[in-house]
Amino acid sequence: MLLQDNLLIFFCCAMVITMKNITNSLALIAEIKNRLLSVYPDPELCQQYAWWTLQAITDRSHSELVSNPHIPLTEEQKNKLFHWLDALINAHMPIQYLLGSVPFADLEILVKEPTLIPRPETEEWVLELIQKLLPLRDKKLHILDLCTGTGCIALALAKALPEASVLATDISPDALTLAEKNARHNKVENITFLFSNLFDALPESHRFDLIVCNPPYIAPEEWKSLDRSVTAWEDERALVAADAGLFLIKKIIAQAPAYIKVNCLIAEKKIPQLMIEIGHTQAPAVVALMEQAGYTQITTHIDLEHKNRVVSGRINNVATTSTAY
Repeated sequence: MLLQDNLLIFFCCAMVITMKNITNSLALIAEIKNRLLSVYPDPELCQQYAWWTLQAITDRSHSELVSNPHIPLTEEQKNKLFHWLDALINAHMPIQYLLGSVPFADLEILVKEPTLIPRPETEEWVLELIQKLLPLRDKKLHILDLCTGTGCIALALAKALPEASVLATDISPDALTLAEKNARHNKVENITFLFSNLFDALPESHRFDLIVCNPPYIAPEEWKSLDRSVTAWEDERALVAADAGLFLIKKIIAQAPAYIKVNCLIAEKKIPQLMIEIGHTQAPAVVALMEQAGYTQITTHIDLEHKNRVVSGRINNVATTSTAY
């Protein structure tokens, strides 16, 4: 028998001995949290993961578990709990993949390995952007989302702006399949998905009011230092870019002006026409790149962790003959 199998048996036996008599939800949460602390050093994160785990396994809400804490687990539920904790602790599997979905804006985004899991910091700036765009929700805006992944950004914008036409691109067939599934799951119809390496598959005549992107921006040398829950499970291509993480960002900044409308409603409302999520140390370099490319009203957006998260700008050059997507 392999050492790994022995460790798994030991782990499960220890869990059985510890938890077999626990029938109180709060006590069970405390025990799950204690187990998770061996891998995740953040107590608040472990507490959150413990609640998510117990809610999923018992199919009860947080309020139900608190108001009715007596929950003797069935054998099936115990086995599922042991499997989940083994996956979380020993395999470093992201809990989002176990849950199968994450909330994003007012959507439920289905997630599946190895497609990038939507992050809260991405949701944060997308919600801020939606608030700026809501006065235009009855306008026929044309929006492009590059590197769409699960489709979370594109779908959030499409749902909030029902008259808009949203195009979402990616180079991963698996990601596009998942994004299309998310569109059906959330009943969002004003969106189209396209297999494309950034702008490569787009006709040059297409123009958009707004281009958004959460591209790979992690430097290759940083990849090895990331948590195993990232490096062992999520697609490296969705996270890592050459040239200190700036390779794709440089291409987007250089190529986007050819696809951005000028003298459009978004420009009139002084809403950014290009928004790129970045690594928190990359803002000076990205701002300089946008200045060199002729963008105006360049702004760095700070997230709730007080880190640089997005750089945005607008284009004021003269439009050539174009076709709105």
